Amino acid sequence: MIVELDVAVSRASDSWRSELLRRVTDLLIGGAENYSDHQIAIFGDIIGRLTENAEIPALIELSARLAPLDRVPMNVVAGLARNDDIAISGPVLELSGVLSDETLVDIATTKWPNHLVAIAGRDRLSETITELLIQRGNSEVALRLIGNHGAQISELGFVKLIGQAKTDKTVAAAIATRTDMPAELAPFLKLTLS
Repeated sequence: MIVELDVAVSRASDSWRSELLRRVTDLLIGGAENYSDHQIAIFGDIIGRLTENAEIPALIELSARLAPLDRVPMNVVAGLARNDDIAISGPVLELSGVLSDETLVDIATTKWPNHLVAIAGRDRLSETITELLIQRGNSEVALRLIGNHGAQISELGFVKLIGQAKTDKTVAAAIATRTDMPAELAPFLKLTLS
């Protein structure tokens, strides 16, 4: 059946492929809570094939629809998250709970500012991810992380942020709002703010 689908999709128009992608996604979303893991994986194979040559608007729509859901094919969400177009990758990077720390580390290591900003907005971030974002990110990434109280920032992460704050007073002011900053770092932040 998959081979037949591949043949049919290769001969179809862009609009037909986009419509088929939408319909298959509707089926997945409509019954996701009742599908077995095996059935979710089959949806992953089908949707994965349909996304290979999909139009950008169809991928943007798919990302927005799958991002908030928990029962979705990991391969599809990870593929969307790795897309260079932030309009496609952004929703899943920020909202998808199925992305592992390993996948996020890979993306944060290989992608640039817009992807890092999206990751920095996730509800929960481990210290590993926040340290990587601090290391590779710009001021916009730092500010989003600091404002995200679901981001776990290690003592070393705060030290790096305070170092960045020496040249960026906006970052310094934002750090001062964090209640979880280790007390022994407060004098260093105070020096930065003065």
